[in-house]
Amino acid sequence: MNFQFYTPTQIVVGRGESARAGDFAASLGQKAFVVMSRSLSENGAAKPVLDSLAAKKISCVEYIKPPGEPTVETADDAARQAAGARCDLVLSLGGGAVIDLAKAAAGLASNGGAIQDYLEGVGKGLQITRPALPHIALPSTAGAGAEMTRNAVIRSQQGRFKKSFRSPHLYPTVAILDAQLSLSLPPQQTAYSGMDAITQLIESYISRRATPLTDALALYGLERALFSIREVYKDGSAVEHRENMLLASSLSGLCLANAGLGMAHGFASGLGALYDAPHGKVCAVLLPHAVKFNRCAQLDKLARIGRLLTGDASLPKGDCADLLIQYLYDLNREFGIPADLREFNIPKDEHPLLIKMSMGNSMSGNPITITENVARTILEALS
Repeated sequence: MNFQFYTPTQIVVGRGESARAGDFAASLGQKAFVVMSRSLSENGAAKPVLDSLAAKKISCVEYIKPPGEPTVETADDAARQAAGARCDLVLSLGGGAVIDLAKAAAGLASNGGAIQDYLEGVGKGLQITRPALPHIALPSTAGAGAEMTRNAVIRSQQGRFKKSFRSPHLYPTVAILDAQLSLSLPPQQTAYSGMDAITQLIESYISRRATPLTDALALYGLERALFSIREVYKDGSAVEHRENMLLASSLSGLCLANAGLGMAHGFASGLGALYDAPHGKVCAVLLPHAVKFNRCAQLDKLARIGRLLTGDASLPKGDCADLLIQYLYDLNREFGIPADLREFNIPKDEHPLLIKMSMGNSMSGNPITITENVARTILEALS
């Protein structure tokens, strides 16, 4: 047995804990660059957090993330503003895109330069050499688990790429998991983000780089998420199930950071870069197909997940794995998520480019090796 597991982030879990953000910030800095979503700024959810900073005499520079995923332009802009205001602390309040943008700002503000110079595969290969600004992350969606990872995913519409800004320095210092921040999330976003978390848990569990620790965390997260996602979709105010989803999301971040992912996230990366397809939705579409594709290679593990759904240890492994696949198809149907990629209208002449864009770090974790020829066969069947 030979493996490593790493996370430097302090994790704080509990309803109302977001109102203690100032307590944690007081030991980290005096001027905070606060990155947040417009919805949380406008619906009042950010007020207790900002009030807690004010109570500790921490001044704030507020930055509202533009719509969509972080781009090269917004990352550079946020970093310039944080550095120009001489902020010594970053706080993020929102979904994975907000947290990723805050990670980028925290890293660039202390290291300088343009974000693209650091991006994997497209930049100059620059590396983060100085610690990023301390970062307190408060996720308001249960999906990406970005509060537990060391990379920020940055998109370029002009360059048609979606790449990672990655360094151990980018792990948030503190992650505060307060389910009350997610209560206002609409059903569709709840479904998309929740299916992203479930995809990350399953893919990291069956990844070729999985470890005993990531296995244990993934199963714990799946035991909660596979049931709670239906409940929060039906009733967004079900705070106990919101807590389950938020914890499962953070566990999925821990797992992917240490074990990697697989086929669904590989294709989702390429699709998101080229067509601005919603990441969680694409992951949800691809997940049952990915599980079916990997069924023979990871039958024992997939059967174990299937048994979480039935509690019946006497069912044959194949039946349990098939039950899981059908359950995932049923969830998508219930959430109005399409069964394949046809909705995205991917031009056939762009299949080679999409395949090339998909053959990155996530795809490399898939338990069955996916070559470009195999990827082409899968893509043609789904689109």
